[in-house]
Amino acid sequence: MIRDFITALALCHNVTPTFPNPDNKNIVEYQASSPDEIALVKFAESLEMRLLERDQSQIVIQNAAKDSETYDILADFPFSSDSKRMGIIMRHRATGRLLFYLKGADTVMKDKVKPNQRVVIDESCDNLSNEGLRTLVISMKLLTEEWY
Repeated sequence: MIRDFITALALCHNVTPTFPNPDNKNIVEYQASSPDEIALVKFAESLEMRLLERDQSQIVIQNAAKDSETYDILADFPFSSDSKRMGIIMRHRATGRLLFYLKGADTVMKDKVKPNQRVVIDESCDNLSNEGLRTLVISMKLLTEEWY
């Protein structure tokens, strides 16, 4: 479950890595519409899930075992202030698994999860907001070919 969470941080975003020195891929700069998105990608990187490439059709990450994983982007649902969430549907090339990642504000996300999980989201987010912290709910669903 923790690996899935970190993978979600590494994949569910609009961040593009750039390399100011093409000869040194260790120096990376991130471009995104929000500094929050960059912060989440950098956090995933600190947990050894590194964003290597991203374009309109695919995302490549390096996992903690230093293996590259390629995900084809099948659908992208950008964040909007109306929906208060963003999502992405991807296919993991190595396994063929279809994954739907969705993240957003707790107020909209609690309606997107199973009913028995709503109480956990409400309690956790309330506790964090009482401490003055912002919250973000992140989810993942394995999809079948038929559903997709």
